[in-house]
Amino acid sequence: MKKQRLSILGLVVILFFLSACGADGDKKEIKIGYQKQAIMLTLKNSEELQKELKDLGYTITWSEFSTGSSIIEALNSGSIDFANAGDMPSLFALAKGSDFQFIASEASAPESEGILVGKDSGITSLSDLKGKKVAYNNASIAQYLLVKALATVDLTLEDITPVILTPPDASIAFEKGEVDAWVVWDPYMTVAESNGHKILQTGAGIVPLRSFYLSSEKMVTEHPELVEVIVKYLGEIGREIDEDPKDATRLMEKLSKVPADTWEISLKRKRTDIKFMDEEAVKDLETQAQDLLDIGLIENKINFEGKIWYPE
Repeated sequence: MKKQRLSILGLVVILFFLSACGADGDKKEIKIGYQKQAIMLTLKNSEELQKELKDLGYTITWSEFSTGSSIIEALNSGSIDFANAGDMPSLFALAKGSDFQFIASEASAPESEGILVGKDSGITSLSDLKGKKVAYNNASIAQYLLVKALATVDLTLEDITPVILTPPDASIAFEKGEVDAWVVWDPYMTVAESNGHKILQTGAGIVPLRSFYLSSEKMVTEHPELVEVIVKYLGEIGREIDEDPKDATRLMEKLSKVPADTWEISLKRKRTDIKFMDEEAVKDLETQAQDLLDIGLIENKINFEGKIWYPE
């Protein structure tokens, strides 16, 4: 990542904030949870944010999580202050009563998930999935896409044979030919495609797909200036990845063992610029929440009042 620093104005804002709350022993540690994705790993690896906040008396503790549900649980319990998670884990958590704030969003990238079919399956259309074994992760963006995609050809989950598997287990079953199709997101989708399998349908035109950046209520109440600083760094990294993803792909290859070429394809399927929550992002959340309620994946209507945070 390019060695870009915050503006003088940004530093003045933080210094003012710290002078107001740092002397009385208030919290000086920021706990960030992350999953293995390019932007958060680049942020952590660059150490630019750490250096900036260290100069101001803050330390960052990083905690890695393997799933969106686990990272949101940690956020809800107060174990972490800031995190990244997908739209579906966020919505399922809200439906169950979790308390957190949507801070920022990446652009919707429905091309980053899809329904895969085996290279020798003979399946060429969504209608061909009738009676077939289809693997997907339960209560996930994959199940959401599958239900919505089947509906476009007047099919439901009752018309297929669902095989509920986590992505790692589904990958094995798919490669062995134990299932006919697999609904999944990147980088799993791109890895399978590189192995010769076919993308039957992406989410394009069917469902939105976003990654969000979340914060605890305490964080935005007590440290809003720091939330803004973190998002500014994330936005800067996202723009750099969009311009040239090679540094990010090499880092992801090192940390995930997935080839850099595969990561490059995956990253080019979407734009990674990050913005504070806007009307379009909120509308996508509301659409998804209503869909989940209509489909029966959640039982209660989600109220977003007080869940969307905007900077002053």
